[in-house]
Amino acid sequence: MRMRRRSARISFLVLVTGLTVAIPGAEAAFAAAPTISSFTPTSGPVGTTVEISGDNFTGPDPDVTSVKFNGTSATFTINNPHKVTATVPAGATTGTISVTNADGTATSATSFTVTAAPVPTITSFTPTSGPIGTSVVITGTGFTGATSVKFNGISATTFTVTNATHITATVPTGATTGPISITTAGGTATSATSFTVTVTGAPTITSFTPASGPVGTSVTITGTNFTGATAVKFNGVSATTFTVTNSTHINATVPAGATTGPISVTTPTGTGTSATNFTVTGTATTHERTISLDLRRHLIAVGLVTVNDGFGACASNVPVKIQRLRNGTWRTIDTTQTDAAGSYREQIGDRVGVYRAVAQRVELNNGVDVCVRDRSPRERHTH
Repeated sequence: MRMRRRSARISFLVLVTGLTVAIPGAEAAFAAAPTISSFTPTSGPVGTTVEISGDNFTGPDPDVTSVKFNGTSATFTINNPHKVTATVPAGATTGTISVTNADGTATSATSFTVTAAPVPTITSFTPTSGPIGTSVVITGTGFTGATSVKFNGISATTFTVTNATHITATVPTGATTGPISITTAGGTATSATSFTVTVTGAPTITSFTPASGPVGTSVTITGTNFTGATAVKFNGVSATTFTVTNSTHINATVPAGATTGPISVTTPTGTGTSATNFTVTGTATTHERTISLDLRRHLIAVGLVTVNDGFGACASNVPVKIQRLRNGTWRTIDTTQTDAAGSYREQIGDRVGVYRAVAQRVELNNGVDVCVRDRSPRERHTH
């Protein structure tokens, strides 16, 4: 009972007086500064990946915000609360590694030794020839941290350092036959033999499958000389997603806004266009129309088809039915069609009665445009 009374009193005093009571061990319990226990490897050139082990790198504690090699900031990835992976940055020198978060900085007990980057060497590459756009695997040594790959002096805009002995690069536009070179912090290596840039003809499209589908459909295009393709279009609309599988096959996705029409493939050597259309389904545009009827003596039906949205193709050469009401049923007594301006004129049998004209429903451009059926107001004819 005494202990409870004393604890209550201490709490009251803290509340009233604002006194700060130091609790032994509290700071240690809440400390969140990082610690470094080890790192591996312990030496290497610029570009080396170093795994740093320790504590408080992430989790409930503040995340690491900086990793430095002897004071030079490095790019890094927090793998878990006990491991950070960092890359030795350009300009780094031999010295300690430091890891910083919001609560403090940890410094390694030992130094990381920055060694001179080895001069790269190229021992082989495959294939040894191909057109622009060819993917080339280059084999050698000292590729880590490569900053440039060139084909006879033309920089490859796309290359991947797989590891210290392999790089995959794409033959760039403008490249000509000549040696391949790779540049790292250690220097530049040049191949002993040349990569031969071959010239191919313009691409051709022989077929595609499926032959129709809505926006988003994956289409396999078959043909020749597809390597290095820079564009695939569906009736002039560029596909934002396509993959050149090889020189004879491309997989492309029908883009938003595409309409029925030919497919084209463009490479640095030209453009190939399909002989048949790809039909874009599920994207029909409806065009409302109005048809008029005027009956003139002897008896001539005259009228005009107009399109509400101005799509002229739904007004010209429109099939028109002239109908007469007989015993409560509309019967077609004649047919005609409009001219290019949407007008029609047709002589019909001179009979007393009620008439109307009908513009028939028409699908144009393989169903992409639908001209809606319309009926004229009734017209009565008397002698």
